[in-house]
Amino acid sequence: MTDNKRSVSPKQSNDRSNSPKRKGQRPKKSGNRSRHHQLYPRLQPFQDEEKQSEYLDDVLRELGMYESQEGLERRQKAFDDIEDLLNRWSISLSRPIPFDSTNQLPKSAVSHSSEKQARIALISFGSYRLGVQKPEADMDLLALCPSHCSRAEFFASLVEILKDNSRIEEVHPIAAAYTPVIKFKFDGIAIDLLCARLSNDEKLHHHKKGETYVIEDSDLKDLDEAGVRSLNGARVAQILSTCAPDAEAFRTTLLAVKEWACVHGLYSNVLGFLGGINYAILVACVCKRNRNAKPATLLKAFFRTYSQWTWPVPVTLTHVSYSPPEGVTPLPVWDAKKNPRDRMHLMPILTPTYPSMNSAYNVGLPQLRRINSELQNAVRILDAIEKGEKTWKALFQGNEFFQRHAYFLQIDISASNASSFLEWFRFVESRLRLLIAGLDSQHHGVQAEPFCKFYDRAYNSDGDYVGPGKSLPDCKNEACFFVALRFGYGVDNADLSYGVAEFLHKVNSWSGRETGMDIKIEVIQSHQLPSFLQEKKLLSTSANTLDLEENNRPKEQKNSKLAKPEESAAVTWAMKVTENVQKRPRT
Repeated sequence: MTDNKRSVSPKQSNDRSNSPKRKGQRPKKSGNRSRHHQLYPRLQPFQDEEKQSEYLDDVLRELGMYESQEGLERRQKAFDDIEDLLNRWSISLSRPIPFDSTNQLPKSAVSHSSEKQARIALISFGSYRLGVQKPEADMDLLALCPSHCSRAEFFASLVEILKDNSRIEEVHPIAAAYTPVIKFKFDGIAIDLLCARLSNDEKLHHHKKGETYVIEDSDLKDLDEAGVRSLNGARVAQILSTCAPDAEAFRTTLLAVKEWACVHGLYSNVLGFLGGINYAILVACVCKRNRNAKPATLLKAFFRTYSQWTWPVPVTLTHVSYSPPEGVTPLPVWDAKKNPRDRMHLMPILTPTYPSMNSAYNVGLPQLRRINSELQNAVRILDAIEKGEKTWKALFQGNEFFQRHAYFLQIDISASNASSFLEWFRFVESRLRLLIAGLDSQHHGVQAEPFCKFYDRAYNSDGDYVGPGKSLPDCKNEACFFVALRFGYGVDNADLSYGVAEFLHKVNSWSGRETGMDIKIEVIQSHQLPSFLQEKKLLSTSANTLDLEENNRPKEQKNSKLAKPEESAAVTWAMKVTENVQKRPRT
């Protein structure tokens, strides 16, 4: 007996993509496409977006967000002169010719060697490359070096050359950093200089001064992980500068987002918040999905999208590739499914280059809470702007952080002079995330809320405090940092000593610490804040009480009057923070 059914191969039976559809049958939506629309909701354009975008641009100009032509020319000159200095250093490594008294190689040596030797290509990245730098912003630079320039020499002989140059000051090499960097000031402009050494000098041989070096996948060959991280910052900026459909709208939106983040204390990778590259990727994703939108609509999309984002779902600008480009050694790619460490990241914002990394790996739970809270507040402000109830200035007005809380941890970082202070400050700043994480405890009913800004306090030559601002170089230098403390309902006693003691042990044991480098930590109430932070009265005396378990609170307590700030929680503080430091009067 024959079977009238048509035989179907296993492959055919599993693949229905080419099978005819019955009349009236609607195609199924792909899961990825549905998820895409959930993460990036379609929004109506901002009311009168053309005019509102012009108003936004006017406000940004009033705030001084755009650098002057003179400032741009000054940066370009600094860029060109640093590139020349690097190439003189490169020549000195291949041909031992001494620098003259002005820290220059003889011109004859430069011209003779440059004809035979591959040049160092200096590449800008970060805000300067994207055209969104503020007048006081630093410049992120990458020195793409030929094979004879080692990283060891970069942090040894080049550092000595920088220190001997009269136009350069505050040289601070950090060779052991996750991404090794030399920080310095060149003609007053803050510079972060990275390096990567190429194994093949062919492209550098053809590179000419004034040309923009285009980084390709082949440049990753034979680089170690530190070299890849150094190179990828410039690669990301290279992609971001071309991926936005409307470059001008991208820049205006990014400028607005960065200023909003700075005003609200949300801008710093080092302190566990987001930095320039993170915000740039987030804005680029919004621009890519709202191709014809103006800045007003893009800002609306930015705040609505990320205020509703379901972290830790990663933000990706491009498809994540897990296979290396041809000829490139396989490197670790961010993958929360396979890597337990990646799974612990709270706010993954992935770089659009191989190997894809989480650019926001520093973000901690206290910082994420603050970011989410400020994003939601920004949505409310934009709704009011669209209704005509507020102007764009409302988005960039001072934050009410210090009026919303009643208890703070004040951290004073000081040193006897400006040079010592710079080194000490940078080290302590890099460790403050540990203190914030140590203070935050769901188990003990304590939440730490850091405000990402340092406040300078000026002292005279007698060591007396004279007011907010920078001290003279030879006087005591000090900066203050504040972390708000919030307590769960019913928390009567909170012992913070363990988290603080652990942090102090790590910073006090730093091998570079010198006499005069001090740190002072104390718990204060809102009325003890320095005078320059007490511009407004507390909005609410109950602002410091945070309900961590609202649903579990007894019904009769939900409507009860909350305790006054000074009565709501007692903070145990039984430790000597620094030796021989007298408690100064509050100002």
